[in-house]
Amino acid sequence: MPEGLWIGGGDLGAAAAWEADALGRARPAPMAIDRRALDAAAPRHPVLLRRVDGAYVANSLALARARLTREAPDPRGGRNERDAAGDLNGVMHGRAGERMVELVPPDTLELKLVGARVALDELRRVGITSIHDVARLDAATQRHIFHTNVERSGTDLELFRELQRRGELTVRVYAFLSLPTWRDAVDAGIRPRSDDGLIRFGAMKAFIDGFLMDAPYLNMPGFGGSFTFRFVDEATMAADIAGADAAGFDPVVHTVGDKAHRLLLDWYEAAIRRNGPRDRRFRVIHAWYPSAREIGRIGRLGLYVDITPQQLVNDLSSVERKLGADRAMTAHAWRSFADAGARLDIVSDWPGSYNEQKATPLAPLENIALAITRQSADGLPAGGWHPEQRLSVEEAIAAYTITPAYASHEEQRKGSITVGKLADLVVLSRDILRASASDIRATEVDRTILGGRVIYATG
Repeated sequence: MPEGLWIGGGDLGAAAAWEADALGRARPAPMAIDRRALDAAAPRHPVLLRRVDGAYVANSLALARARLTREAPDPRGGRNERDAAGDLNGVMHGRAGERMVELVPPDTLELKLVGARVALDELRRVGITSIHDVARLDAATQRHIFHTNVERSGTDLELFRELQRRGELTVRVYAFLSLPTWRDAVDAGIRPRSDDGLIRFGAMKAFIDGFLMDAPYLNMPGFGGSFTFRFVDEATMAADIAGADAAGFDPVVHTVGDKAHRLLLDWYEAAIRRNGPRDRRFRVIHAWYPSAREIGRIGRLGLYVDITPQQLVNDLSSVERKLGADRAMTAHAWRSFADAGARLDIVSDWPGSYNEQKATPLAPLENIALAITRQSADGLPAGGWHPEQRLSVEEAIAAYTITPAYASHEEQRKGSITVGKLADLVVLSRDILRASASDIRATEVDRTILGGRVIYATG
């Protein structure tokens, strides 16, 4: 990151605290970290980090930018920690920390471009030439008063457009615009399956639930999950899906629990009945806990299902405790989806939640290894969790190439190495069709090629 830019983050010490919570023990003392430790790690960037106990820790450069010296009094409702000599050690409580947060500069377009360049470099390095990304059209957003931050996960579309104007966009983007603003997208002249250079439109993203179940969780018998804060209400969601479908857009909806699947499929079927036949590429995003009945419905509708292997790995320690053995049989049921007639995309969901203890891998090779083993990188559980649901290497490759091309209505121009298609290619250091999972993980991307142009090469 360029010198001088702020570094932030949160939940320092969370792993130990959360482990203590799970065991019913007292949390350990907060992480012993102060400005001098941060100075040693990042001497040329102002740093402001939040500990899991809610306190903030700043380095010396951040304190200097805030004009905070040893003589500064504590603000009302807050406290600055000091060392034995009376100097600020950078640890701030209450209002003292909040005032530092207010000092951090806003996310301007230029600042976002800095992060975008880092992300593009990562994409090239791991061999990705196309992404399907949740995006928001700012002109549409500004015309709404939302009930919550329904577009929290969206990338500002202007970021991709600016990168393209500057000649820096090195990935094809299938932009999932926000379903609640689909009318505004139509008014702005955006049409399904239209292209703006490397940017393509055609899908509308929405969210239903966190974990919404028809029956309560086994380990929480009084709780059956809930809708996400990004969900509006059933009638509005049904109307938006039908309306976007009538305009030719494909809904792509975040869905986790079995009740959420049932609701979504009801709305999909209602939209199809209302609007009549067309070439639809509707999606279910994540599809963690469907019932066997909903898996069958997904297959009959020919839906696309976006799965994230790392999310299964993260769920291994708790899924049977949450659902019970019977309901867990259809959790992360990739083979069952394929056998029912669904089409599988493997997606990273990158960058994932900021506070996950296991980082979400971006690399397709890592995710392919997870998909064919259903094990963590250290080989657990032995034999894989419900190994009958594993994918073959060929299926996993297809779920990263031709199937996503179908999902974005681009199967005629990419997704396979075929005469007349775009020369978006990846050269690997070994043939992964004949490699073990560990060898696939160790495989290197030698070259990434976009439209015939080498955008990454080793050596």
